[in-house]
Amino acid sequence: MAAPSKTTTAVDACAEVAQNAVREGALVDMSTIFEAALHIDLALCTETAHTGSRVIVQTSGNDEGDEDWTDLWDVVYLIGTAVAEAITNNPAAAGTTVFTIADEVGYVADGVLDVFLEDVATFANSEWLKLVSAEVDTSLTVQDASTREHAQNSIFSNVAKRIVVPLGNDVYRARIIYDNTYDPDGSTIACQSRVVKVTGVA
Repeated sequence: MAAPSKTTTAVDACAEVAQNAVREGALVDMSTIFEAALHIDLALCTETAHTGSRVIVQTSGNDEGDEDWTDLWDVVYLIGTAVAEAITNNPAAAGTTVFTIADEVGYVADGVLDVFLEDVATFANSEWLKLVSAEVDTSLTVQDASTREHAQNSIFSNVAKRIVVPLGNDVYRARIIYDNTYDPDGSTIACQSRVVKVTGVA
Protein backbone atom coordinates (compact mmCIF):
# COMPACT_ATOMS: atom_id res chain seq x y z
CA MET A 1 0.00 0.00 0.00
CA ALA A 2 1.36 3.44 -0.93
CA ALA A 3 2.39 5.67 1.96
CA PRO A 4 1.70 9.43 1.93
CA SER A 5 4.51 11.93 2.29
CA LYS A 6 3.73 14.57 4.94
CA THR A 7 5.18 17.78 6.32
CA THR A 8 4.26 19.78 9.40
CA THR A 9 5.03 23.43 9.96
CA ALA A 10 3.97 26.24 12.28
CA VAL A 11 1.47 28.69 10.79
CA ASP A 12 0.70 31.13 13.60
CA ALA A 13 2.97 31.43 16.65
CA CYS A 14 1.47 31.49 20.12
CA ALA A 15 0.13 35.00 20.74
CA GLU A 16 -2.60 36.87 22.56
CA VAL A 17 -5.63 38.47 20.94
CA ALA A 18 -7.06 41.32 22.99
CA GLN A 19 -10.75 41.65 23.69
CA ASN A 20 -12.54 43.22 20.69
CA ALA A 21 -9.56 42.54 18.43
CA VAL A 22 -9.08 40.27 15.43
CA ARG A 23 -5.91 38.39 14.44
CA GLU A 24 -5.48 37.45 10.80
CA GLY A 25 -3.35 34.33 10.52
CA ALA A 26 -0.57 33.66 8.06
CA LEU A 27 -1.25 32.42 4.54
CA VAL A 28 -1.21 28.66 3.97
CA ASP A 29 -0.17 27.81 0.40
CA MET A 30 -2.04 24.74 -0.86
CA SER A 31 -1.07 25.10 -4.54
CA THR A 32 1.08 21.95 -4.65
CA ILE A 33 -0.59 20.02 -1.83
CA PHE A 34 -2.99 17.07 -2.11
CA GLU A 35 -4.72 17.83 1.18
CA ALA A 36 -3.94 19.26 4.61
CA ALA A 37 -5.24 19.81 8.12
CA LEU A 38 -5.01 22.86 10.34
CA HIS A 39 -4.32 22.17 14.01
CA ILE A 40 -5.60 25.13 16.04
CA ASP A 41 -5.07 25.74 19.77
CA LEU A 42 -7.16 28.22 21.79
CA ALA A 43 -7.46 29.32 25.41
CA LEU A 44 -8.77 32.05 27.69
CA CYS A 45 -6.07 34.20 29.33
CA THR A 46 -8.09 35.85 32.12
CA GLU A 47 -10.81 34.96 34.61
CA THR A 48 -13.34 37.23 32.88
CA ALA A 49 -16.61 35.51 31.95
CA HIS A 50 -16.57 34.83 28.22
CA THR A 51 -19.41 33.97 25.83
CA GLY A 52 -17.04 32.80 23.11
CA SER A 53 -14.61 33.65 20.33
CA ARG A 54 -15.04 32.83 16.66
CA VAL A 55 -12.53 30.76 14.72
CA ILE A 56 -12.98 31.30 10.99
CA VAL A 57 -11.01 29.22 8.49
CA GLN A 58 -11.12 30.90 5.11
CA THR A 59 -10.12 29.38 1.78
CA SER A 60 -9.51 30.81 -1.65
CA GLY A 61 -9.73 29.26 -5.09
CA ASN A 62 -7.51 32.00 -6.50
CA ASP A 63 -3.73 32.09 -6.42
CA GLU A 64 -3.62 35.80 -5.60
CA GLY A 65 -5.71 38.74 -4.41
CA ASP A 66 -8.25 39.02 -1.62
CA GLU A 67 -11.57 39.00 -3.46
CA ASP A 68 -12.16 35.24 -3.38
CA TRP A 69 -11.92 34.36 0.33
CA THR A 70 -14.75 32.08 1.45
CA ASP A 71 -15.58 30.86 4.97
CA LEU A 72 -15.03 27.11 5.29
CA TRP A 73 -15.29 26.90 9.07
CA ASP A 74 -16.96 29.40 11.41
CA VAL A 75 -17.45 28.11 14.96
CA VAL A 76 -17.58 29.77 18.39
CA TYR A 77 -15.28 28.30 21.06
CA LEU A 78 -14.06 29.16 24.59
CA ILE A 79 -17.41 29.69 26.28
CA GLY A 80 -17.02 29.90 30.05
CA THR A 81 -15.06 31.49 32.87
CA ALA A 82 -11.48 30.34 33.29
CA VAL A 83 -9.84 29.66 36.64
CA ALA A 84 -6.27 30.99 36.69
CA GLU A 85 -3.89 28.84 38.74
CA ALA A 86 -0.24 29.84 39.23
CA ILE A 87 2.44 27.16 39.50
CA THR A 88 4.93 27.22 42.36
CA ASN A 89 7.69 25.22 40.63
CA ASN A 90 10.79 27.43 40.55
CA PRO A 91 11.02 26.91 37.63
CA ALA A 92 9.12 23.98 36.08
CA ALA A 93 11.77 22.31 33.92
CA ALA A 94 11.07 21.03 30.43
CA GLY A 95 9.81 17.48 30.84
CA THR A 96 7.61 18.25 33.87
CA THR A 97 4.43 16.21 34.33
CA VAL A 98 3.57 17.28 37.91
CA PHE A 99 3.14 21.01 38.47
CA THR A 100 2.94 22.21 42.07
CA ILE A 101 0.15 24.65 42.97
CA ALA A 102 -1.51 26.19 46.02
CA ASP A 103 -5.19 25.65 45.12
CA GLU A 104 -6.66 23.19 42.64
CA VAL A 105 -10.28 24.45 42.67
CA GLY A 106 -11.65 24.23 39.12
CA TYR A 107 -9.10 21.64 38.04
CA VAL A 108 -10.75 18.34 38.90
CA ALA A 109 -10.12 16.42 35.70
CA ASP A 110 -13.12 14.53 34.34
CA GLY A 111 -11.11 12.17 32.16
CA VAL A 112 -8.59 14.18 30.13
CA LEU A 113 -8.98 17.97 30.03
CA ASP A 114 -7.27 20.49 27.74
CA VAL A 115 -5.48 23.18 29.75
CA PHE A 116 -3.27 26.12 28.80
CA LEU A 117 -0.08 27.06 30.64
CA GLU A 118 0.83 30.71 30.07
CA ASP A 119 4.55 31.32 30.49
CA VAL A 120 4.91 34.60 32.40
CA ALA A 121 8.51 35.10 31.25
CA THR A 122 8.00 34.54 27.49
CA PHE A 123 4.43 34.28 26.23
CA ALA A 124 5.51 32.53 23.02
CA ASN A 125 6.79 29.65 25.19
CA SER A 126 3.31 28.96 26.56
CA GLU A 127 1.83 25.56 25.78
CA TRP A 128 -1.31 23.45 25.77
CA LEU A 129 -1.31 20.31 27.92
CA LYS A 130 -3.69 17.48 28.85
CA LEU A 131 -4.69 17.48 32.52
CA VAL A 132 -5.30 13.99 33.93
CA SER A 133 -5.48 14.52 37.71
CA ALA A 134 -5.49 17.15 40.45
CA GLU A 135 -4.18 16.67 43.99
CA VAL A 136 -6.01 18.84 46.55
CA ASP A 137 -4.11 22.13 47.00
CA THR A 138 -0.89 20.38 45.95
CA SER A 139 -0.39 19.63 42.26
CA LEU A 140 -1.75 19.22 38.76
CA THR A 141 -0.63 16.21 36.71
CA VAL A 142 -0.57 16.25 32.92
CA GLN A 143 -0.58 13.31 30.53
CA ASP A 144 2.54 14.20 28.55
CA ALA A 145 5.62 16.03 29.76
CA SER A 146 5.95 19.75 29.06
CA THR A 147 8.04 20.75 26.04
CA ARG A 148 9.63 23.89 27.52
CA GLU A 149 10.73 25.29 30.88
CA HIS A 150 8.18 27.54 32.60
CA ALA A 151 8.96 30.27 35.08
CA GLN A 152 7.56 30.27 38.60
CA ASN A 153 4.07 31.82 38.72
CA SER A 154 3.30 30.80 35.15
CA ILE A 155 -0.46 30.44 34.94
CA PHE A 156 -2.77 27.56 34.07
CA SER A 157 -6.14 28.25 32.43
CA ASN A 158 -8.80 25.53 32.46
CA VAL A 159 -10.79 26.89 29.48
CA ALA A 160 -8.82 25.67 26.47
CA LYS A 161 -9.57 23.91 23.21
CA ARG A 162 -7.61 22.12 20.46
CA ILE A 163 -9.29 21.52 17.10
CA VAL A 164 -8.42 20.12 13.68
CA VAL A 165 -9.89 21.50 10.45
CA PRO A 166 -9.31 19.48 7.24
CA LEU A 167 -8.48 21.17 3.94
CA GLY A 168 -9.21 19.34 0.69
CA ASN A 169 -7.54 19.47 -2.71
CA ASP A 170 -10.06 22.06 -3.92
CA VAL A 171 -8.29 24.74 -1.83
CA TYR A 172 -5.57 26.97 -3.30
CA ARG A 173 -4.89 29.08 -0.21
CA ALA A 174 -6.13 29.14 3.37
CA ARG A 175 -5.89 31.30 6.48
CA ILE A 176 -7.33 31.48 9.99
CA ILE A 177 -9.18 34.47 11.43
CA TYR A 178 -9.16 34.55 15.24
CA ASP A 179 -12.14 36.83 15.97
CA ASN A 180 -12.28 37.98 19.59
CA THR A 181 -15.12 40.47 19.06
CA TYR A 182 -17.96 37.97 19.61
CA ASP A 183 -18.15 38.87 23.31
CA PRO A 184 -17.83 42.67 23.66
CA ASP A 185 -16.62 42.51 27.27
CA GLY A 186 -15.02 39.08 27.59
CA SER A 187 -11.49 37.74 27.96
CA THR A 188 -8.21 38.05 26.13
CA ILE A 189 -7.47 34.78 24.33
CA ALA A 190 -4.37 32.84 23.32
CA CYS A 191 -4.06 31.09 19.97
CA GLN A 192 -1.62 29.27 17.73
CA SER A 193 -1.74 26.87 14.78
CA ARG A 194 0.16 24.34 12.70
CA VAL A 195 -0.53 22.74 9.34
CA VAL A 196 0.03 19.13 8.32
CA LYS A 197 0.29 18.75 4.53
CA VAL A 198 0.12 15.63 2.38
CA THR A 199 2.73 16.47 -0.24
CA GLY A 200 2.66 13.24 -2.24
CA VAL A 201 2.28 9.47 -2.23
CA ALA A 202 5.36 7.26 -2.23
